[in-house]
Amino acid sequence: MDVTTLSTKGQIIIPEKLRAGYEIGSSFLVSKIDELIVLKPIKNLSLEETKEIKDLNKIWKEIDSGKVETYSEKEFFKAMKQW
Repeated sequence: MDVTTLSTKGQIIIPEKLRAGYEIGSSFLVSKIDELIVLKPIKNLSLEETKEIKDLNKIWKEIDSGKVETYSEKEFFKAMKQW
């Protein structure tokens, strides 16, 4: 059994021997059951699905860092009508 640490950025390093067989950029489903965190590899994603995941990750990072505009409900629907 190996021990790892949660970083200030919320990252956890998976020990090298457990990462064997996975490429950099591999995608995983993550779930939590009580105190157990489970990573399940997602296989056979299309290039489009892989791009969508990367785009979504970028968007969430922007949201988490406060680099997005916020709207009231009224402003949001006004902006939607302009599209």
